Amino acid sequence: MEAEPPLYPVAGGAGAQGDEDRLGVPDGPAAPLDELVGAYPNYNEEEEERRYYRRKRLGVLTNVLAASTGGTLTYGVYLGLLQMQLILHYDETYREVKYGNMGLPDIDSKMLIGINVTPIAALLYTPVLIRFFGTKWMMFLAVGIYALFVSTNYWERYYTLVPSAVALGMAIVPLWASMGNYITRMAQKYYEYSHYKERDEQGPQQRPPRGSHAPYLLVFQAIFYSFFHLSFACAQLPMIYFLNHYLYDLNHTLFNVHSCGTNSQGILSGFNKTVLRTLPRSRNLIVVESVLMAMAFLAMLLVLGLCGAAYRPTEEIDLRSVGWGNIFQLPFKHVRDFRLRHLVPFFIYSGFEVLFACTGLALHSWESCMRTKRDKTSSSPSTTGGRPWPSSLCTWAPACP
Repeated sequence: MEAEPPLYPVAGGAGAQGDEDRLGVPDGPAAPLDELVGAYPNYNEEEEERRYYRRKRLGVLTNVLAASTGGTLTYGVYLGLLQMQLILHYDETYREVKYGNMGLPDIDSKMLIGINVTPIAALLYTPVLIRFFGTKWMMFLAVGIYALFVSTNYWERYYTLVPSAVALGMAIVPLWASMGNYITRMAQKYYEYSHYKERDEQGPQQRPPRGSHAPYLLVFQAIFYSFFHLSFACAQLPMIYFLNHYLYDLNHTLFNVHSCGTNSQGILSGFNKTVLRTLPRSRNLIVVESVLMAMAFLAMLLVLGLCGAAYRPTEEIDLRSVGWGNIFQLPFKHVRDFRLRHLVPFFIYSGFEVLFACTGLALHSWESCMRTKRDKTSSSPSTTGGRPWPSSLCTWAPACP
């Protein structure tokens, strides 16, 4: 019998030589190790580092734009829904036909109290919530509470509207504090990514100079508020595309008003209690509220998907590892927290904004009463912006003698 060939070629034999030729292994000495595992010959470390930090800066800009768009959609939906629902609830016929003796005006007043009074108490627990959940997740939860408020308008009852309004009031201050903190943190990150060479020279533990990120913060705040103030225009879309078709003209609404301007206090007495020409169908209301709900969900998805974390996990303070006694002391320990300091100008600005809006509306109505007469037009720049008043269509002369 002939001997079976070996399974593995013998070193130096013909089989080994044939396998080397077949596998493409060179006959000569072994190839240098640097050619196999060495650096890429065209690799430029400085260029790759520059590209890396450029992607980081683009990510920061994406975070700022996503947060700004989310805040715009959130407040646009909230203000538009609140304006539309308060006008509908003011109409006496609408209340009697749809809600009967449910006491909707009393529910509306309690809802507004919950929205406007609860933020005062929110100043105490805002630092705790932001430190516990983190900046991004606090933004997401607050936007979700706004979406919850929108969803409760599908079934308007006392036990749905009032609790959601109180929850909304509790979320206003954390939302603004977390958004302000997020924009500030993005400015700091952008500075770090733009001056990464200086940071490498100073060392990772060295903090950047105080106020070094201020130019970026100014630009990011301008971007945020440029987007955010569009929410006041977005809030008018439900009125323009839906509710204005059902409303009477202005002279019908003000027909019983006998004093206006500086002589009136609060809501003008004598407003017509029927402001709707025809009652909107329930199906149309559901469609409008569904669109607003979709926009609220879109804002949540923007914050969740496109907004990156503001801090690394090691930079956040995890309150779950702290005793409850320390947790309850945190609101008072952090009264000087920079987030609360930044909220003070916002509250002052909001108060003056409401004051100027109310006085401006009152003075505008009083001046219009004085200047506008039947069958005449007024083109005063102070009242109409240089445009003539169509007195035959809408005049306040009968309402304000």
